[in-house]
Amino acid sequence: MRDFSYTAGPQDEGRKVYHVLRRELALSASLVKRLKNAGAIYLNGAPAFTDVRLKAGDTVSARPDLAERPADLEPEEGAVEVLYETEAYAVVNKPAGVIVHPSMARLRGSLAALVSGYFLRTGGSAVCHVVNRLDRDTSGCVIFAKGAHYKTLLSQALAEDAGKEYLAVNYGLLPSEAGIIDEPIRRAEPMKMRRIVSPDGRRAVTEYQRVRQAEAMGESMSLNRFVLRTGRTHQIRVHSAFLGSPVLGDCIYGTEASDALSARLGLTSQLLHARRISFRDPFTGKDVSVEAPINREDFFIIPNLLN
Repeated sequence: MRDFSYTAGPQDEGRKVYHVLRRELALSASLVKRLKNAGAIYLNGAPAFTDVRLKAGDTVSARPDLAERPADLEPEEGAVEVLYETEAYAVVNKPAGVIVHPSMARLRGSLAALVSGYFLRTGGSAVCHVVNRLDRDTSGCVIFAKGAHYKTLLSQALAEDAGKEYLAVNYGLLPSEAGIIDEPIRRAEPMKMRRIVSPDGRRAVTEYQRVRQAEAMGESMSLNRFVLRTGRTHQIRVHSAFLGSPVLGDCIYGTEASDALSARLGLTSQLLHARRISFRDPFTGKDVSVEAPINREDFFIIPNLLN
């Protein structure tokens, strides 16, 4: 468990415990309130109130795990491919076709419920917070935090300096072997899932590089590496379609030609995989880079594309 503690120096004389919790330990006001109610705030190892003033050498500490809200989902049994794990979080390889979090339409079988079950089986609690999400039919790296405060810090780390790399199989070829797509994206209609490139959308930037190209059934296609510089919903899928080279198997953004080829190939989901996620670990300060292998048969339907 991460040590949430701070030792006061001469410059901290007279400061309140509350200010150290909020600033040096970066705890939210709501979490401090829950910690106070749980008796999980300590001064020199003894329970303390937040309005106590410090002397040099005093140590303020907290136990966020004691103020954790109960798990909001039911843990489930099932296989989970854990790629990287610490006391605060785990990075797992999400299969295509699995939703990340339960929805009203699908209450069971979510990746979050399976990870919650895994945490419980391996000696932890069932508490499980999704840090980043993927579409149902996209596979690859997803981070799950083992507490609400861990999620907050990880979300901040991803927002500040994260690398998100994807692999996709596109119908045809993108305009060049490498390039940057800087086109704003918005919803096509309010309350609808579909997005479009539009001048009044939010800025979206995607870098791409062609890995290789191939032919199947008389049609050309390409394997491309994408790096997200912004995080808009469906960003790679929307940008690919905008350039006339939609992701194969994409039932929302495909063209008549790409849909026809996807059907002939028997594809039932988009060939998009979150291959790597990189970030600065907020608990250790070290750079972390996790890669997810492609464990789905549909990516290997096209000969010589993933060699």
